[in-house]
Amino acid sequence: MEFNILDNEKYIYNLDKAKLIDVLLDFPNQFKKAEKIIKDLKIKFRDDYKNAAVFGAGNPSTVAFKLIESSDINKFKLPIVFCSTSKIPAWVTKDTLIIAVSHSGNTLEVLNAVDRAAEKGIEIVAITTGGILKEKAKAGNKIKLIEYSAPLLPRMAVGYIYVLLVEVLASANAIGISGIDKDRPSGLNWDDVENELFQFTRELISENKIYKNTAKKIAINLYDKIPIIYGINKITGTIAYRLKTQLCTVSKIFAHYNTLPEIYHDEIVGWEMRPELREKFFALFITDKSEQGINKKRTELLKGIFIEKDIDFEEIAIEGSNDVVKGFKGIFLADWISLYLAILNRVDPNAITLVDVIKKRLEQIDKT
Repeated sequence: MEFNILDNEKYIYNLDKAKLIDVLLDFPNQFKKAEKIIKDLKIKFRDDYKNAAVFGAGNPSTVAFKLIESSDINKFKLPIVFCSTSKIPAWVTKDTLIIAVSHSGNTLEVLNAVDRAAEKGIEIVAITTGGILKEKAKAGNKIKLIEYSAPLLPRMAVGYIYVLLVEVLASANAIGISGIDKDRPSGLNWDDVENELFQFTRELISENKIYKNTAKKIAINLYDKIPIIYGINKITGTIAYRLKTQLCTVSKIFAHYNTLPEIYHDEIVGWEMRPELREKFFALFITDKSEQGINKKRTELLKGIFIEKDIDFEEIAIEGSNDVVKGFKGIFLADWISLYLAILNRVDPNAITLVDVIKKRLEQIDKT
């Protein structure tokens, strides 16, 4: 394999027909755009909810919620769960804050959950770009609509969804934010996230050659391998999940992820497989550069075992001014890695053929 194609900008842009690169270059702008949307809407929320349920399915909503849940900036004031099926928990009442998240507005699981909540007379907050979910909101079904415009693949809208979701939860007094600014519900300076991501972009763009481009080097290591991705804490676990999903959807390869200490209880035994099978895998440890506790020691222990077993691995240390910045820098890196690996695999990074097939067949099943 000639890996130097990753330094051929013309080749990369020709293969990336839908210009995922342009989406990535614009990604840091999502945060301020989303903040302006929520400010301009000026939606009022109750502040006496007993609990909250976020309905979503797929990459952007799952990643956004995982990041909210894992960041030490966000303090949950209420029990908050993420629901990825059409079923509504039995404990949901009119005192439950329900947020339905669907980039397209056509996510089947979310739409069914919304219908069931509406039947109970429960108010719903919908976050979407349009589709059937928007139509339901416009029809006056007790749905507050938060609409954003983002003509891109759903999985690339995670910045929009994160900001809108965290602002709704904070405004409804479901979460508290460390260092809260009285004039801003989230208390988080989105300029900080944007600026650090823009700086990080310079290290990852296609113009930056392989020898000094982390994303390209990792993509090369993963070429013709099955990636196993391990996070050492909640934030890096979210990044590991994002990288797994992006490698599947963008690079068109199978990948697996898990977190410490979970793997010590069962998964670690699987590495006792035959040596010729171990050769098929490449492990990535997503670590937090500021981590100094037990997880750091556990990671070193695991790396030692991998060395003993002659398993190929690499460590990716994430750093940032706070957990949210760390999370999005890791997510951003994951997106660039998956793009470069798609280039090496000579596949369309934007196509999701099997997902589309499954959605169509699910729609047919739902009608029967």
